[in-house]
Amino acid sequence: MAAKKEIKEIYSSLKNEINHHNFLYHNKDQPEITDVEYDQLFQKLLKLEDEYLFLDKSDSPSSRVGDTPQSDLKEFIHEVPMLSLDNAFESEDLYDFEKKVFNKIKKQKLNYSCEPKIDGVAVSLIYEKGKFIKAGTRGDGEQGEDISHNVKTIKQIPLTLNGNNHPKKIEIRGEIYCEKTAFDKFNKEYLKTDEKKFANPRNFVAGSIRQLNPEIAASRPLKIQLHSLGYVDQKNFFKSHQEMLKTFLSWNLPINPDAKLVGSIEEVLSYCEKLTNKRETLNYEIDGVVIKIDDVSIQKELGFSSRSPKWSIAKKFKAEEGTTEVLSVNFQMGRTGSLTPVATLKPVKLGGVTISNATLHNMDEVERLDIRIGDFVKIKRAGDVIPKVIKVEKNKRKNKNRKIIQPTHCPSCSRPISFFEGLTPNLDLSKLNNDDRSCYGYSQFKENLKHFVSRQAMDIDGLGSKTIDQMVDKGIIKSVKDLYLLEKENFKELDGFAEKSINKLLSSINNSKSIKLSNFLYALGIKEIGLETSKNLSRKFSKIENIFSASVDDFISVDDIGEVASANLYAFFSDKHNIKFLDEMINLGFDLKAEQVISHISKLADKKIAITGKLSSISRNKLKSKLEDQGVKVVSSISKNTDYVIVGSDAGSKLKKAEALNIEIIKDENLDSFLMQNEN
Repeated sequence: MAAKKEIKEIYSSLKNEINHHNFLYHNKDQPEITDVEYDQLFQKLLKLEDEYLFLDKSDSPSSRVGDTPQSDLKEFIHEVPMLSLDNAFESEDLYDFEKKVFNKIKKQKLNYSCEPKIDGVAVSLIYEKGKFIKAGTRGDGEQGEDISHNVKTIKQIPLTLNGNNHPKKIEIRGEIYCEKTAFDKFNKEYLKTDEKKFANPRNFVAGSIRQLNPEIAASRPLKIQLHSLGYVDQKNFFKSHQEMLKTFLSWNLPINPDAKLVGSIEEVLSYCEKLTNKRETLNYEIDGVVIKIDDVSIQKELGFSSRSPKWSIAKKFKAEEGTTEVLSVNFQMGRTGSLTPVATLKPVKLGGVTISNATLHNMDEVERLDIRIGDFVKIKRAGDVIPKVIKVEKNKRKNKNRKIIQPTHCPSCSRPISFFEGLTPNLDLSKLNNDDRSCYGYSQFKENLKHFVSRQAMDIDGLGSKTIDQMVDKGIIKSVKDLYLLEKENFKELDGFAEKSINKLLSSINNSKSIKLSNFLYALGIKEIGLETSKNLSRKFSKIENIFSASVDDFISVDDIGEVASANLYAFFSDKHNIKFLDEMINLGFDLKAEQVISHISKLADKKIAITGKLSSISRNKLKSKLEDQGVKVVSSISKNTDYVIVGSDAGSKLKKAEALNIEIIKDENLDSFLMQNEN
């Protein structure tokens, strides 16, 4: 036993030594030993792990790579919602922000913590008793994706926090990014393998952390900075934001070296100006400054709105502008048959991103700008917003510059543009008699199909944009109906599909046949008919067959439907081709369930219910829909007015707040009986 204890001590000491050198190399850029000496230590560690199986390797430096690839990304539940920030664009916006704060609290002087807003990918790290447990993306703020296998490969992140003063459980938030120099170097090497280069560092990071194989993430130069807190199991663990950052640093977590405490909005503006001037010299992309009230007690007093904290704001940099030449204009067809002009530009770099295309929105905008092919134009880009042409430099215009004319016919199949209007969603590519992928019919069909399978429509999981493009281009799917006739053999020609992912997708397609009528109506993509209108139609008509014979007046009698929408509905459901398409879909075995008519007979009608944690038997979206059918208002935050809180595993602050307010808690295992008891 003594020998075993001695080996554990040697192993622990070796892990600490390697972690120390990792921190110096990756976080401080101040290595104390050579690469050869580091490799010798690492080989010694591997040898111990190979010889002694009783050693706990969960937080070993060797666990950063070599995990088996994930079959797919699991869900990650945020115990405290991961919200967005309100934006300030002008100085006045910051003064208004402070004024709103002073209206709610008694203090008339505040300290602010300022730091660069990194243009990366948001991430949450969970530590328990100082040990790294898992990591997840932002997602929708309540539910993201588990990317632990990839985050562990980022050597800046300690698998065990330094020191001893750690909460039992803490969620630390930050931003994964890639330095500009490392990104450029990687892109140059990547091009040598004949692969398409990455557009910008943020896209590169987003693609890297969502890989199923952690070896891919391990091979890429990802870095991280930690800047905020989600859930922590101890109240008042940090008294200020600055104290939190200093504690992070003591735990060997990387923070931004330019974070600074200031004492007024004037000093905030001075910080913003200095950072703007310094922006181009930084080795990472930023798109503004994050400003937070430093005092945590004031943060708690101010609280949150539904989408953002009331104690923080982001001062965004002014939209970057540049001038370039319009080389050509192409027209892209959307799912409703409308054409959108897109300008191909002479590449120009704005905010670290090379811009080569800009939307012109529609022909009214083209005429307003009086833009021509060959013109020099001023373009603007702010953050992730699609580049926009804001002005034509008419003083540089030449006589040979050509006017932009919207096509009247498809340049490929020669059909009039009006042919493509009203084809949603019954377009059958086999009837186009044209194999040219540039035909408007192909792009329209792809957009139709992407809308049809989307979450709020048929909710077919695993059928993403790239897969749809492949299936259409290879002729596997030529109509929406083909989607429900897919077999395993069809996936042999496709990239990225293994046995498990094929089975999962086919199961998801089959499950989508049993869906609400409202989701199916929304999936049809009829002009002016959104999800809420589809729900009203479902409540009114109950069955899709009842809609076939409806008149314009019948449609107008439905809540939220006016003359334009009713005309669109009547045109769609009186078209014999559409009726034939719908009959074929119904014959495939669809079970379209009518929307529940909200009635105060339900015991849950008008109740406010919150959901927290991971549910075992139903997804959040489906539970939310089920509750709304009974007239429930599903809320995202807990207050004294909340009637019930439904609790799954990994529930955090919402559960504690509900307990403190004596709100009735419905546990996951009791959910079915709770719903059944309250249906009538």
